[in-house]
Amino acid sequence: MPLNANQSFKPNVYIPAALLKRLDSIYNYPLVILQAASGFGKTTVISEYLRPSDTCQVYWYTCMGEPVRKAWHGICKLFSHFDKSVAKQLETLEYPTQENIADIAEIMRGCDIDKDTWFVLDNFQYIQNELPARILQAFSCHGCSRLHFVVITQSFDSLDISGIQADQGILVQNDAFFFQKEDIDSYFRANGIALSRDELKNLQMLSEGWAAALNLQLLRYLKEGDFELADSMDNLIRSVIWKRLEPEEQRFFITASLLERFTVEQAYILLGTDTIPAGVVRLLDGGSFLRYEPENGVYTLHSLLKRFLRQELKKAPAAAIDRMHKLAADAYAAVGERYYALCGYLEAGELEALLSLPLKVADFSLYSEAGSAEVLERVFKECDREILVCYPQTLSMIVFELFRAGRYAAFKKGCSLLEEMISHPQQNGLQDADARILTGQLALLESFTAFNDIEKMSALHRRAWEALGGPFSNRADWNDSWTFGQPSVLYMFWSASGFLDRELACMDECLPYYIRLTEGHGTGADCAMRAEAFLMRGEDAHAEAFCHKAMYLAGIQGQDSICVAAEMTLLRIALLRGDEELFDSVRKSILERAKTGGEPAIKRTTDLALAFVSVLTGDNAIPEWLTDLERMNKVLYTVAFPFGVLTYLRWLLSQGREAKVLGIAQGALAAVEEHRFLLPQVYFHLFSAIAYYRLRQQAEAAVSLERALSIALPDEIYLPFAEYSEALAPMLKEKTDSSYRNELLALCKRQTLGTEKIRKASCFGQLTQREREVSKLAAGGLTNKDIASRLLVSQETIKTTMKSIFQKLGIRSRVQLQGLKDEGKI
Repeated sequence: MPLNANQSFKPNVYIPAALLKRLDSIYNYPLVILQAASGFGKTTVISEYLRPSDTCQVYWYTCMGEPVRKAWHGICKLFSHFDKSVAKQLETLEYPTQENIADIAEIMRGCDIDKDTWFVLDNFQYIQNELPARILQAFSCHGCSRLHFVVITQSFDSLDISGIQADQGILVQNDAFFFQKEDIDSYFRANGIALSRDELKNLQMLSEGWAAALNLQLLRYLKEGDFELADSMDNLIRSVIWKRLEPEEQRFFITASLLERFTVEQAYILLGTDTIPAGVVRLLDGGSFLRYEPENGVYTLHSLLKRFLRQELKKAPAAAIDRMHKLAADAYAAVGERYYALCGYLEAGELEALLSLPLKVADFSLYSEAGSAEVLERVFKECDREILVCYPQTLSMIVFELFRAGRYAAFKKGCSLLEEMISHPQQNGLQDADARILTGQLALLESFTAFNDIEKMSALHRRAWEALGGPFSNRADWNDSWTFGQPSVLYMFWSASGFLDRELACMDECLPYYIRLTEGHGTGADCAMRAEAFLMRGEDAHAEAFCHKAMYLAGIQGQDSICVAAEMTLLRIALLRGDEELFDSVRKSILERAKTGGEPAIKRTTDLALAFVSVLTGDNAIPEWLTDLERMNKVLYTVAFPFGVLTYLRWLLSQGREAKVLGIAQGALAAVEEHRFLLPQVYFHLFSAIAYYRLRQQAEAAVSLERALSIALPDEIYLPFAEYSEALAPMLKEKTDSSYRNELLALCKRQTLGTEKIRKASCFGQLTQREREVSKLAAGGLTNKDIASRLLVSQETIKTTMKSIFQKLGIRSRVQLQGLKDEGKI
């Protein structure tokens, strides 16, 4: 009997016989990959096959095109349902990279679960291009027998599945999802319909065995008693679903398509009522074009339906489109998704609603690669002055974020607007208390315009304190890394050649005012800067003492980036002395801080610190993101970007890429000169000198070296030259200036001996990062097969790596490798 217009019907799911046969074995595998085009029923099939029970739990994450870091954050949250420790460790990694996929597998191996647990990652194609090619191997060889992953994707072109062993993963592709004639017959019979031979033949021709088409034709048949002769999926959706909805129901679903996913509470907001219309209920409760995730309490639209709805959105009048964007923004704001709410209000032209959002720095931390800076600039351009002045707190937050993103013209314009507001408080609707708070905030913001002049910044910090009459009460909303995510205070504040001692004294005098104003932000930075300065001059005993003081003070206040800055200086002290024990312990401390630190940028900060130092030890394996300038520019704040470039050039020089070093160093020089960053200038000129010399351009090499020395020597900055003493030796011999020669050459000798001592004392100094990993595992008794599984590579790769290890260490057997381990050398 045909359904009436308001009747809800959820078809019984039928799994094609060939597909069911493949699925019956999936419990034997840690990884299942379902790959087929949209509409083949992948999601419907696996949700039917994997039903939660007393012996099985299932968790879903549906990717909807969000930034990869946000998607990873959502995936990690699912682990917290049964193992909060594993969830925290995974989230600390920020997102998967080529360097940490083995860590991901190792962390998952420690999952504490007492029954089969399935993670379904749906629409994986939306994020897989941003993930390392071998990410699926981490999902397949984690070694936790009860943990299983199902990856649902439309394509796996960017993924490497070649290394997945036969017993660790199963791939189910397009062909298995097609409905044969017998399957179509069984599907309709399961839903109470016996098709005639002609109907079956006709339906097979119309659907081509496509699950989504069959599902819609079933609904059509139940309502009309015949099949839809549609020539496209959009027309089929229009006939079977769209035309059955009332106009208000259609508007609801178009608006819902603007959301990644939505809850029932958000549905009420989109509808503007606490009663859900029958047509909406019918789709929410039945069919496979909307899926409910009970563990997250959200609905997601099928990609085919979402595509259809987005096309309908384009047909709507401009005013209607604006209303729908506004409702979507309201729904996002209701669940604390303030960045997406901001974007929605911006599209709707609802600027007052946008400025009413209680924005925080954390709202933008996940979206730097998604263009958050451009969005904020657009906000600033499209909001009239009359609107902006009504929301001074939000304006202050946006202005601060514009500085961090390097949008200096917009930042200065924002500061000017705030100053104008304060100058005429009554005219701009400011009460005395509001004007006082805004004056303090403006002074703090304006201090960044004086970056990196310590005295000028401090004068503004003191003005802020006087205006506020105390500390900056909502600093937590603005909180982030004091060093902007890079590991050197000297890099930030050494800005005038010949005046370093004066700058150090200014930092000692001025930093306490900022710390008092912000209730602890930046604690220990003065000590970290002085430690680095001492080391640059070869005074490592003083440097070490100040490092420990910095770490103690910064640690109490949770200033992770300053702790890392001090730890990087300790690593360099260990190299200078040849102190292997100190080097290893500090390196482990930095790695541990990367896992446990609370600052959003801590992982990038530790990556920079370790990469900056490790190149000098012969370990040339640096994080993948540090070898891609475009990506580096997206993930690092503008202030930190030159340090990333500096680290990248250090690595390029170690790889013998002299021409590229010259090109990038010369291209980046103007920016660091403009920002008065002297340390990068010294290194850029120094690297250029070495590159020119290797390319047999001695005259150009001499000019570049002279430029580096002219900046560094007035402040007795010797360490950069000592780090490259072997490469610079022929050029330094030609320098006869006795005012620095003895000190520099003495430090060069110490640095060379110390670094070589660490390389020899620790066999690791001769090995690459990957060789280190392999040697540890082999010395621990693992076979080549075990190691390959653990590190997500082929056995042939491990065999080649072991051969290289034996040659570098001068050994012939694993017994000798075990002996080196027993001696503490690996």
